[in-house]
Amino acid sequence: VQQHAVYLLKRKNRRQPFPKVASPNETALYAATGQGGPTAENFRLDFHGPLASTWNKRAAEVFASHFFDCGWYGSPKKDNIKRVFETHMRTLRAQHARLNADTPPDDEQTQIKCDEEKEKARAQRCRSLQHRRANACSAHVDLARFNTLLETLPLDAMSGDETDHQPGQKQYAITKLTWRSQVATEWLRVFDLVHPSTQFNCNSRAKRGTIPHTRIPLRRVEMSSQPVPRLPSNFYDAAWLLTLDNDAKTKLKMLPEVDLTHTTAVLA
Repeated sequence: VQQHAVYLLKRKNRRQPFPKVASPNETALYAATGQGGPTAENFRLDFHGPLASTWNKRAAEVFASHFFDCGWYGSPKKDNIKRVFETHMRTLRAQHARLNADTPPDDEQTQIKCDEEKEKARAQRCRSLQHRRANACSAHVDLARFNTLLETLPLDAMSGDETDHQPGQKQYAITKLTWRSQVATEWLRVFDLVHPSTQFNCNSRAKRGTIPHTRIPLRRVEMSSQPVPRLPSNFYDAAWLLTLDNDAKTKLKMLPEVDLTHTTAVLA
């Protein structure tokens, strides 16, 4: 995989600079419209956004297909190739940072470890968010009907967040997913507002456990977010869907629309 990455990126060896990487404008355009993107002939990576950006996920698919189709390495499984390359991207980004900022070689592993820790922390926050929303279903009888739907939503369908710490306060800014509809976002937000009530006993005393971190809703758009397939059709933003071609829409495998209406009693 390392050897093939050097080949596709048009590098002679790992000590040579990267001829070209994807720009923030290119990755944002690709995430929003699907236009452009990496190809085997013009293989570039996104080192400006998260490793799991829409651009890099596509790059991993292109890499795996080219690795498999070239026939130079036998007949490995594409999924295995993709998984190994996604891990190798951490090393590639660390190399890029070192080569462009004269970073000492020892810092390469430090950068890789830092990236891994950030990804793990972000995934854990998504899992915690999903768990809190599921718990909120027990707070009101009218929310119980949504329990199954919430439990089946993938973690990637949860809102993203970014570190936005203030002096003396640890908090996170909620980011908007470009592909998710406002209806779905507002539906999920209600569970976030209801959840605090589950943190107290019937005598109004706080239960034991960690207090959820503060999440501040802002208008930041997470351009690198990857659309999640197999969701109800009304989870997808109508304007965003218009930017997709028929093939891209087919790959979403949208499910029938579901009722995302909260009762007056819940909203009161």
